[in-house]
Amino acid sequence: MQGRALSVFHDLPRRLRGRGRAPGKQPRSVRYDRFPGATRGGWCSEARDDPTTGLVAWPDFFRCLPSILHLTLRDGIGVGLAIGDVDNLKSFVEGRRAVDAQSFGHLAGNEFMGRLGTISRGWLATADLPLACLATFGGDEIVVVAATNDSAAFAHGVGELRNQLCAGLPRTVSFSTATIQTSDVPATTYGTHWWREFAVHTIGAVERSLFDGKEARKAGADVPLGFVVDAVNGQRL
Repeated sequence: MQGRALSVFHDLPRRLRGRGRAPGKQPRSVRYDRFPGATRGGWCSEARDDPTTGLVAWPDFFRCLPSILHLTLRDGIGVGLAIGDVDNLKSFVEGRRAVDAQSFGHLAGNEFMGRLGTISRGWLATADLPLACLATFGGDEIVVVAATNDSAAFAHGVGELRNQLCAGLPRTVSFSTATIQTSDVPATTYGTHWWREFAVHTIGAVERSLFDGKEARKAGADVPLGFVVDAVNGQRL
């Protein structure tokens, strides 16, 4: 089984390349391409980039995600998913505006998120994740998805990304992370709609864990800025 898993792992880029191509998608010539890129191994390779961060734009990412989950898990490989959110970005924007009259809110926020995208794409370029992509909802969040059979290694990698972001930005970024295993999927699934709902449920669970931690900190709990939490058991990593 291990040999088969390794075999299909290396075969996945070919079979997933271009998944999620949507009707009316912009041609490559007008995409907001960045270097290094926001994808590895062909995942979301034809998706549009978010113009601010250079990460995969949310609409195209979400079109790709159900197929990524389906094909990867079907072949016995887990999928790591992490969501990060900037801590107190509003105070950064307000602080910039207080000392620079030309720095209106969206300009300062876009400058911050552009730097976040650059750091994150640099991290992905050197991470031991041959199948992965970085996406954004379009606000102050980042989504990491990768093929992995090692949940601890994936969480460690997310921790490294957190460290680089916190070192390179004037605000910290907190994360919630989980690895979806083949055992999390029932023996029988029901077409593409089922996988879309599974993707929604999975993203919702990870994001809920992230914001539960943030709300607990606001309420006075001993939760640090820039935390990484396991979405399954609620333990900080």
